[in-house]
Amino acid sequence: MATHKHGNVQELISLWENFLKTVTWQQLASPCTPLFNGNGIIYELPVNFLDRSNESCAIVDMRNIEFSEPHYHYNIEVYFIMQGSGIVVLGNREHRVSAGDVLIIPPNTAHFTIPNNDLVMAVVNTPPYSPDDYFPLTASNSDVQFERENFERLTQT
Repeated sequence: MATHKHGNVQELISLWENFLKTVTWQQLASPCTPLFNGNGIIYELPVNFLDRSNESCAIVDMRNIEFSEPHYHYNIEVYFIMQGSGIVVLGNREHRVSAGDVLIIPPNTAHFTIPNNDLVMAVVNTPPYSPDDYFPLTASNSDVQFERENFERLTQT
């Protein structure tokens, strides 16, 4: 089992995966005010439904974007694909994802997403998400495994 200084990632995945099977993303997002950024429409859930103090969850609606902004964080993110499909580029590796998939985003690792079919995901952060822990990337950065040329090739920008 994968562990980190914030606890057991496999436990996080198991608990959230079981919870997310009981609700739709629309039910979770409906009471939230939508926020718009380079990752689509974000619905930050005001309540941690699992009472896990070191985690936060948001719904990320990527249905109306061509690709997300490349970035990295100091925290761990776990993507739970709620609907649709796409490609998540994590470091220099492409991961095809579709509804039901789970993907762990390690800290200090560049990532971006190319949605291709109604992609919506739940994103759990540990420790909880903070805007101060979001670092957009515009140039190659080997420290976080980001190659601008690869991003441009994949997104045709």
